[in-house]
Amino acid sequence: MFREFPVDFWLALLLAVMAGWFAQQLFFGAGRAKKKGRTEPFNRQYFAGLNHLLNEQQDKALEVLKGLAESDADTIETQLALGHLYRRRGEVDRAIHVHEAIMQRPNLPVQLSQQAHFALGEDYLKAGLLDRAEHCFQQLVGSVAHRSAALRHLLSIYEQQGDWLQAINAYQQLAAFSSPEHPTALAHYYCELAEQAQWAGLQAQAEEYLAQAFQAQRNFPRGQLLTADLQLGLGNVRAAAVLCKRVMQLHPHLLPIVLPRFVRALHTLGLTLDTADNELSIQSTDMSQRAALAYAAIVAQIFDEPYLLQCLSDFLKQDATLGEMMQALVGETANLNTVQLQSVASALAKIFKRTQRYRCVSCGVNTGSHFWQCPGCHSWDTLAPVSRLELSPVYRRN
Repeated sequence: MFREFPVDFWLALLLAVMAGWFAQQLFFGAGRAKKKGRTEPFNRQYFAGLNHLLNEQQDKALEVLKGLAESDADTIETQLALGHLYRRRGEVDRAIHVHEAIMQRPNLPVQLSQQAHFALGEDYLKAGLLDRAEHCFQQLVGSVAHRSAALRHLLSIYEQQGDWLQAINAYQQLAAFSSPEHPTALAHYYCELAEQAQWAGLQAQAEEYLAQAFQAQRNFPRGQLLTADLQLGLGNVRAAAVLCKRVMQLHPHLLPIVLPRFVRALHTLGLTLDTADNELSIQSTDMSQRAALAYAAIVAQIFDEPYLLQCLSDFLKQDATLGEMMQALVGETANLNTVQLQSVASALAKIFKRTQRYRCVSCGVNTGSHFWQCPGCHSWDTLAPVSRLELSPVYRRN
């Protein structure tokens, strides 16, 4: 999805444009200024606008840019800067009007035409007019100056539209000459297509898309989970369980979404975590691993596995507040029977249900559920489980 550039970027852009305008007026504009009867020196307007920008006085800077554009309609750079500032202020309709007016100029140089076309595409994107934005950016894919940015915007549009085939095409074009922003995005696109094929009952097509996902990213956890789901559907339960165990070992942050699949596969085989053989066993003597398993079981509300209930004490030891609270209420958890442990786990599950369990390492957004793509910044694979120790203050606030 489209994201606004930082304020520093726009400030630098506007300063550069106004500097260009100043140079243009310095060398070519004196005669034109006299002919039009301009009484105020152009450099006074320039420096006034510059001062407003440096002091982050957008309203006053906007007035200066409007004055420059009106006094010299031939200065396209000033009008482009004016359109950018309109968009930054959220006045998208005005930005569109400015950029469309530039596009209608006769004999517009190619470079300025492409620049205005790109700005217009960003206006449409900001306004949510995805079809129009897509059309603008598609026309700029052949432009060396704007190709990379246009393709990145197209990727954002196709992701919003769920047009994964178009996203794959744009990603491959971008990767041919530049490094895509999200290296795992291509594999996710194929996984999205695999999920759609699986829901439609197209088993062979789903497997083909997953193969392409693994070509894009080896040992891709989402692809392995989808493969495990396919194997479960085909009755290859043990193979599915082995895949789930591999994901848990290589990607422990995915435990809350993998563990339910793994336990379901074991139960289908007539096994539990206590009776699983060496190939399927996930038992550990490491305290942090046992705590992670207990937390995943609580979040997934798996209360019928004795081994996971036994790991509950290790989880509570990692959070002093929760541990002290539970000890005060029920005593030492290591001495509780199965029914009592189930009650404790169920109570904790209700607490965790009201907390933000995942945080994006890119933008910091919090969410109660796991997403492959962050709902905030739309980066892929950036949601990580919140530290167990952070659950205590959240619980106190509630």
